[in-house]
Amino acid sequence: MDILSIGKVHNHASEENMEILPLWKQAISSIEITSNEDEFFTEEHSHYIMIHDPLKIKFPQSREELNRRFCSAMGASVVSYIRKEDDMHYVRGLMAENNAAIYAILPYTSFDLIEEARFPQSNMESRKMKAFNDILPLLHGKDILDVGCGLGTLAIKIASANPDAIIHGIDLLDSVIEQCKFNARVEGVNNTKFVAASAYELPFEDGYFDAVTCFFMLHHLDDIPRALKDIRRVLKPTGEVFAVEPIDHFHDVQRYPEDWKALFLEAGYTVEVWEKDKVSYIRAGLK
Repeated sequence: MDILSIGKVHNHASEENMEILPLWKQAISSIEITSNEDEFFTEEHSHYIMIHDPLKIKFPQSREELNRRFCSAMGASVVSYIRKEDDMHYVRGLMAENNAAIYAILPYTSFDLIEEARFPQSNMESRKMKAFNDILPLLHGKDILDVGCGLGTLAIKIASANPDAIIHGIDLLDSVIEQCKFNARVEGVNNTKFVAASAYELPFEDGYFDAVTCFFMLHHLDDIPRALKDIRRVLKPTGEVFAVEPIDHFHDVQRYPEDWKALFLEAGYTVEVWEKDKVSYIRAGLK
């Protein structure tokens, strides 16, 4: 028999940008309940299991657990509930595309939290957050740029910690940037500006930023020196660049702290680097 939907998803997720699925753990979606029943969310529970339309993409065989969870007959996401606003319910962590149908909303309870349960763990995100928390107190200034901001999670956190600053974020896809703006609005963070742009051609005037951040981003680029050159262009003479890069996760070329130091020196920076928890930390300024 046909399964009737009870709601619809509203976000900026698409077949194009959901390939970066780990980023969407922090993304916000609004849920429009279309069923006559509207008592799916209560004050008793902070998390829910949502059954929804599957994603249209397929992940590599090495990530088959994602295919089973999100890309088969149905998708199943564990989401945290944020709040209701007008006729919309806001949740975080929904792995469903814009306009996807919702078929069931179930409370995630202590019954689900059994000690024997094992879930696929990626320590990459936890390492990024530890590095972010190390860098955050070092960020100062009126204008700060996060290059390769993804869905804006870290840029929004920087903005929350620096309410008197304007935090800019850039990434390539328009749909990703729209999701950044959506996340910031729902979070109530007003001092952010997001724009779709390339790290090679930053749409800002020379000497504009007090600080520039790059979190686990530079190793994705085909031409790192070119990006470092344009980042240098938009940095104030007294400004600083803060970058963190995983040592054991890379594309094509594995780089260690001394390799990052060489790249920044060749691009015309003064630089100090150090290693912590398999992460390279780079702090650079202008000569």
